[in-house]
Amino acid sequence: MASLKDLIRKAQDIRHQDDVEIPEWVPGARFRVTGLPSGDWEAYQNSLTKMTRKDSADGIEMSVKSRKAEIVAKALRDQETGELVFPDLREGIAILSQRSAGIVGGLFELCRHLSDDSKDYTQRVQEAEAGFGDGQS
Repeated sequence: MASLKDLIRKAQDIRHQDDVEIPEWVPGARFRVTGLPSGDWEAYQNSLTKMTRKDSADGIEMSVKSRKAEIVAKALRDQETGELVFPDLREGIAILSQRSAGIVGGLFELCRHLSDDSKDYTQRVQEAEAGFGDGQS
């Protein structure tokens, strides 16, 4: 019998959505959009805000940077092969950064939803508790 660690390692728990059409890009093509693994999503969250200290009267400066193109490049796959559309992440970011903000933003929101980041803490706890069912002791 496999150990719990092995079972967790093999679990197919990253959600995806098939049949995503982007006719403005490739009419008739269907894409798969996937959620991101925990480590990738946390790295994205941690990179959003950057604080720097300047030696001036202004004190601390805070900037927010968007990485939507990066997230979409990591999440967009060819539905037929399952392969990343942009295996070269830098190239994907460069291409997506030049595309419609509305389309990239929509794909980002879908990835966010598939990564379970669109839920608040209470929803996540309730879903986790429901997953235990009658097996709780």
